[in-house]
Amino acid sequence: MFSKSVRHHKLLTVIGVFISVLLIAVLVLILFSEPIIKSLVQGKGSEKLGRQLVIEGAFDIDWHWGYTQVKAEKIRLSNAPGYPEKNMMTIEGLYFSFKTLNILKGSLEFGDVVFNKPFLVLDRKTATEYNWNFPVFSDAKVLDETVLPDNRYEFPAFQTLELKAGQFIYRDAVKGMNLDLKLDSVNGQDDKENDKNKRDSKQLAADKAFRIAGSGSMQKQKFLVEASGGSLDSLRDSSKDYPLKLQITMGATKVLVDGAFKDPVKLAGVNASLDIRGSNMADLFYLTAIPLPITPPYVLEGRLTKSGNVWAYEGFKGKVGGSDLAGNLSYDLGSKRGFLKANLASNLMDSKDLGGFIGLSPSGENATPEQKKAAAEKKASPKLIPDVPLKLERLRGTDLDVTLKAEKIVAPGIPFKGMEVRFYLKNGLLDLDPFKVVLADGTVDGKIEIDANKDVPPMKMNLGLHKLSLGQFFANTRFAKTTEGVFGGKLNLAGTGSSLADVLATSNGEFTIIMSGGKISQLLIEASDLDIAQALPLFLGKDNSTRIRCGVTDFDVKDGLLTSKVVVLDTNDSLLTGKVSINMKKETISARLDAKPKDSSIFSAQIPITLSGQLKSPAVGLDGKKVGSKGTAAAILSGILAPFAAILPFIEIGDAENADCRALITNARR
Repeated sequence: MFSKSVRHHKLLTVIGVFISVLLIAVLVLILFSEPIIKSLVQGKGSEKLGRQLVIEGAFDIDWHWGYTQVKAEKIRLSNAPGYPEKNMMTIEGLYFSFKTLNILKGSLEFGDVVFNKPFLVLDRKTATEYNWNFPVFSDAKVLDETVLPDNRYEFPAFQTLELKAGQFIYRDAVKGMNLDLKLDSVNGQDDKENDKNKRDSKQLAADKAFRIAGSGSMQKQKFLVEASGGSLDSLRDSSKDYPLKLQITMGATKVLVDGAFKDPVKLAGVNASLDIRGSNMADLFYLTAIPLPITPPYVLEGRLTKSGNVWAYEGFKGKVGGSDLAGNLSYDLGSKRGFLKANLASNLMDSKDLGGFIGLSPSGENATPEQKKAAAEKKASPKLIPDVPLKLERLRGTDLDVTLKAEKIVAPGIPFKGMEVRFYLKNGLLDLDPFKVVLADGTVDGKIEIDANKDVPPMKMNLGLHKLSLGQFFANTRFAKTTEGVFGGKLNLAGTGSSLADVLATSNGEFTIIMSGGKISQLLIEASDLDIAQALPLFLGKDNSTRIRCGVTDFDVKDGLLTSKVVVLDTNDSLLTGKVSINMKKETISARLDAKPKDSSIFSAQIPITLSGQLKSPAVGLDGKKVGSKGTAAAILSGILAPFAAILPFIEIGDAENADCRALITNARR
């Protein structure tokens, strides 16, 4: 009996000692937990991350059975070597609470979490070199196994989350992206906390919303961002779509996204409305890295979707200047450079909105004041050819395949009808193929190539002219009823330069136009011949027409200088011949046209007409030197047309037959 009492006493003593030791351990842990945990966090954190992780300020833990409060100040994580910022992350103050007893269950549930002045910079130099490459994640599977179990991510449970005066920097040299985002505030609350003692559904929805507000810069362009979404608790349920409204304002560019995001933490899918508006589509490059032409103000509305790595803008429509625009586009982020594919269509396009494709500012009434000013300066300039350089860095930044089709083009003074162009850009090589413009009831088609990989890019143009109506170019003039016929030709040029003016100024190749059949205003011919007796009545009275037998213009192009090999217009009444020289470097023209009448007239002055000066505003004059012998048409043509005979069979002129031109050349040879 005594022995049992002793054993029982010893057992109670052991239990008492164990409890005492446990209580002492708990007391020590509570009293001295801050330096122990702080040391563990800094030591193990630095070891695992391979960087210095320190808590330089206060570190306090206030233990409670319900919620334990933690305060850590001046947290710092050093950056990887070779990066401009000393620290990759700093947090001025981190304050949070957690359910103490839940730790015993193996889970962590937060109460209130506050980040004060957090700073984070992510920097990618190459595809394999970036500052968030930590040793702990060296095994590709480690990240999935530790952070993304079962390939799923559950957003941590919070009652409230607040971020004050944060800054996030992301630089990506691979994609040419530079983002600097300053977050004024981030606020979010859990569903359960908001539901307590609240019955107003609108107030509940407002209180639960997750909100972000801030400003920053992208590619040195400043922007503002505002976002609101569902509650923090709804982020944890990846099976439900998350409502989100996002507005980005960058100057005149405004982007509004409103819809549902599937599993928003992983951004698995998107189905939302997307409204975009701004003063110039080219400015979207700063947000998307997609090279777009200069445009007048625009408004577009459509659906934004995401599947895998592919973002899509589906069924969008709107206005760009005075033109309507609709279509579908997708942007694949899966490739290294990104790939944009789009099919664009316009029922009515204003030619004044197309200037951006060749470096001109839009000039229509819908253009911005800055664009109107630029267009006015260009109009006042003695230069005719656009000299705005290509933005080569944009063409090098992404790949694209874009088709643009316009059913009708409004172009005062130019008989445009429509166009269809495919822009194919891959690895800095841009092809406009096919390039097809419906002009004067005919077509101008072919291919244009630009190599943007070189600082002085080479450019090639191989275009054919088919079945163009001569009469269309004289529409709404007094010569409209007396001028008709079709013509064709070819333009083959190759040059180098970052603007259209530079390319043409260095180009080599050929330019040929031929016409057979049709008719032309007799006034034009007689006036060019200065036959006063015939021309004066035509100016005062009714004009007549004369039949065109053959028209030929053939230029040789060397280093930007166009020199005519053949300039001939043979009609029933006169033979017009001449020489033309065009200097694309100086944008000047020097031409001498000589008309030979086929009838006798004592009033025929036979003084050649001259054309000289700038291409934009050439001066028309008379060559005072008297022409020598009239000669016969055959004698004149024998020296002019012989070199042209070899290429005649390869020129398509449209519906008209080559018979008259062939006959003319045959007669000239005889």
